[in-house]
Amino acid sequence: MPRFENIIAAIDGTGPTEQMVHTLLSLPAFAQCHVTLLHAVPSQTSAEEMRAAWQKGQELLAQTLQTFPPRPGLKISTQLVEGDPKVVVLQVAESLPNPLIVMGSRGRNRIMAILQNSVSQYVFQLASCPMLLVKDDAYVKYPSHVMVALNNSPAAQAAFATALDLVAGIPGAQIFLASVQLDADAQARDEVLDKAIATLKSRQISHRVFTAVGDPGTEIVRLAEESKADLLVMGSPDRRPSIARSIPDLDRLLGRSISDYVRVHIGCPVLMVRSAQD
Repeated sequence: MPRFENIIAAIDGTGPTEQMVHTLLSLPAFAQCHVTLLHAVPSQTSAEEMRAAWQKGQELLAQTLQTFPPRPGLKISTQLVEGDPKVVVLQVAESLPNPLIVMGSRGRNRIMAILQNSVSQYVFQLASCPMLLVKDDAYVKYPSHVMVALNNSPAAQAAFATALDLVAGIPGAQIFLASVQLDADAQARDEVLDKAIATLKSRQISHRVFTAVGDPGTEIVRLAEESKADLLVMGSPDRRPSIARSIPDLDRLLGRSISDYVRVHIGCPVLMVRSAQD
């Protein structure tokens, strides 16, 4: 079974989401994916406002669809749905097999994102499927150099497996292994790194290793920037439980989420991967 069967692109008229989808479709790993261009129209206070918002959504999806010229094998459709955008995106993702959500992100910190009702922040917290976040000012490049943030968590291992699939069939592709330790003498991370290197060698995939000691979020962002990675893939096991969907996650607001720090500060697109154990 393919890792990805459906790409859900949240279209809001801003950001490089559309460009990211074009790039994904050029990769062998996504060649057979069905693309859903999704736009949600929030409920309006009057019927007239609703008609205007609905028409604007129709025009936006039609314009976006025109940027995907017909070609053999391309499977693409549009969905215009009334409802809260952040809820609609999750509902559509849950209805499709093996989905990947692609969304733009303004890179707000967690408190500001919640206070300003950020769609990407909400979906990032709650999606059970992988999610690709692209900052509005990001320059989307062909992902020949993919960085993976390694550790021994199930989510990080799922991220590594996803990166292997992403680079499969890409001529000259390289995987950058990023290993960050809190303790310079830690051994567990070295074992994870050694195992990943062995896997890459067995598959004849070119790779480079980047190591650092310090705060994981800060160092991952630094390594991605210094290596000029085109895409960062990392595990993201931390998300609010379903029972808390309507309220801010105060524990994590006051704590330290590596994936949330990276989401805010990273320059390149970042693919957040969950594991089956999350």
